[in-house]
Amino acid sequence: MRMNQSAKWGRAFRAFTMVELLVVMAIIAILVALMLPALSAARSKARSTACRNLERQIGLALQMYVSDHGWYPSLAIPGGGTNGTVWVFEDLYTYYPVNWTNEAWNCPAYVAAGGLVSLAKLNEGSFGISYSYNWKGMAEGTDFHLGLGLLPAHGKREMTVAVPSEMYAVADARSRVYGAGMAGYVKMLAWSFNDPAEATLVHGQSYNILCCDGHVAGVKRNDYLYPPRSAVNWNIDHQAHPEAWMARDEWAVQN
Repeated sequence: MRMNQSAKWGRAFRAFTMVELLVVMAIIAILVALMLPALSAARSKARSTACRNLERQIGLALQMYVSDHGWYPSLAIPGGGTNGTVWVFEDLYTYYPVNWTNEAWNCPAYVAAGGLVSLAKLNEGSFGISYSYNWKGMAEGTDFHLGLGLLPAHGKREMTVAVPSEMYAVADARSRVYGAGMAGYVKMLAWSFNDPAEATLVHGQSYNILCCDGHVAGVKRNDYLYPPRSAVNWNIDHQAHPEAWMARDEWAVQN
């Protein structure tokens, strides 16, 4: 009787054959392959959301700065700070006490893609940073003061921004390739990069952009960097000013 019971249990718990194991492994591999794109998309979306939240913090700091001083901070102050310059984001430290050289201040997608966060001067005199400031609007050279200001003499008073809800203040930095990673440029620029080449966007084909009223929106690259579509969003008077643009062959986006 015991032998029959033992045989019964042996049949009930028969081991898998090699073929059955291979079939199960193949099914698992297929399921993983199907899930990876969804997981990657979810991770990218989470990083973009975190990036927008960081920009909102910068926006709150910017609004408090403007409320206290009556004008927007300038990008730089000659003769002070690191390598002769104080960055606009250092001026906001009182209102948002995280230093821009801290990775936690920077876009997580930029950091994950090998983006540098550095005080050392890199390509084209640029520092490694994930966010950029609208210092001169959509203009070539410094003769047109259409942005929020390069130097204190160019700093714009709050009332001079015609449409705060549509004017760009801070955006994901356009980055140049640097070694195996990238180095973001602190100045918002609409024109093409030559050498070194422009790095791949960290949020697909969009930039996260903070406007002067404090809200953050995703803007497609083909809109953000195409002067006829977005110049008004770069300039304080909400006018396109085509007389200030570079020649068409210098545009980062051609159509």
